[in-house]
Amino acid sequence: MSWHPAYRDWVLAPDFEFARRHLKEPLLDTLVAHARTVAALPLARGHEAELEALERGLQRLRHSELPPRGADVPDLYFALQRVLEADIGPGPVGWLRLGLSRNDLDMTVYMLRARSTSLTRLRTLLALQVALLDLADAHVETLMIAHTHHQPGQPTTVGHYLAAQAAAVERDAERALEALARLDRCPLGAAALAGSSHPLDRQAAAARLGFREPVTSTYDAVAAADWQVDVAGVAQSVALTCSRLLCDLLTWAGGGVLLLDDGLVQGSSIMPQKRNPVALEHARTRCSRALGVAQAVMLPGHNIPFGDLNDFGPDAQGALQTLHQLLLGALELTLACLRGGRFDEALLRRQVAASDTTATELADELVRTVGCTFPEAHRHVVALVAHMARSGRPFTLAVPADLTAVRGPALAAEALSAAVSPRAFVERRDGLGGPAPAAVRVHLQALRERSGRYHGVVDGMTARIDAAQQALRGSGKDV
Repeated sequence: MSWHPAYRDWVLAPDFEFARRHLKEPLLDTLVAHARTVAALPLARGHEAELEALERGLQRLRHSELPPRGADVPDLYFALQRVLEADIGPGPVGWLRLGLSRNDLDMTVYMLRARSTSLTRLRTLLALQVALLDLADAHVETLMIAHTHHQPGQPTTVGHYLAAQAAAVERDAERALEALARLDRCPLGAAALAGSSHPLDRQAAAARLGFREPVTSTYDAVAAADWQVDVAGVAQSVALTCSRLLCDLLTWAGGGVLLLDDGLVQGSSIMPQKRNPVALEHARTRCSRALGVAQAVMLPGHNIPFGDLNDFGPDAQGALQTLHQLLLGALELTLACLRGGRFDEALLRRQVAASDTTATELADELVRTVGCTFPEAHRHVVALVAHMARSGRPFTLAVPADLTAVRGPALAAEALSAAVSPRAFVERRDGLGGPAPAAVRVHLQALRERSGRYHGVVDGMTARIDAAQQALRGSGKDV
């Protein structure tokens, strides 16, 4: 058959190249799994030699150079089939076609690939969380000023901030695990959409590929692609979480609070003093691009019939691969910057000492000690903030005379000094989730314990998949 040049150049050629680069092993794994399922059928008795030849031929394909796309061959599957027929003859290859459709074959291959890339991203996401936890542990006592509405807000600690970021990453990890659980179901055996009249053991086929179970409905197995929406949705959430962290890291790097290793910055071609935090910038742009590509994964599933279609099949795989590369790059760059950066604690101390962000605590102290209502205390402290700014002195050095100078109530020097102290501000907030070092350590310990459980789930799934792959590919040594 001679394909139209437009179809050949815009569809067949790029799809073949994509499959050659990314789908060969999942495709061969699926074909071997199906061949073994067929070999277990009652009608296969007496044909063991042909089925053994089929498996040996499939295993040889793993170690052979991939065939070029012939002018009359639409894709990699048919190219491999042609090589198989030349190697072992059409008789053994005929068994491979029994109860197998391109519909369930392709969807299985796509899900195998998506499961693999999702696990890779999840491992990196969990590594990012561990890096945040490690850095938080090192900075539970390091004071910093947290901002609200882009303005200095209240004192906290670097550890408190990083623990909050680790909690956000944890929720993304939970979303990724939930999506993986739904992705851990195998379409193989669904054939075109109605299954096969041959008693193919779909449970066994799923287990051979390391899936937890088959997709129950054969129609659902080939017609639904909401697993791709899951993948894209998780990616969007991760990109958003990561981009907000990167926004703060870039602000700190720009202000000298965060110092990156030399391998993560670039100089300027004209300004000798520059240390541009380019690794963080590139991580941020990858998050932004991932958000856009995620839409390219989701939108083709809109307003289409419920059946086997190219919209969410081959036409979506390139976008899924691009999404994987962008998000993995963003995560690995961010991870490198967390591991290869340090905080300028002296600069942070100067910033904290020069701020007026303990004003809330002084208002609370006036309520407790003097008996003001909070609105009254608020007005007194507003006046004191303005008074200290006019006098050119830090708010943290206010004395009782400053408070009475703005018609505020008398407050003992010791009480006033403690109320405007950033360290005391943090230590007094020792309730659940607060910035006091003891409270942050409790939070960090809980995060670490749950992170350990998530690692265990990932390790268990990975071990199951690795064992299945080893069993599928092991006989390749004997070919």
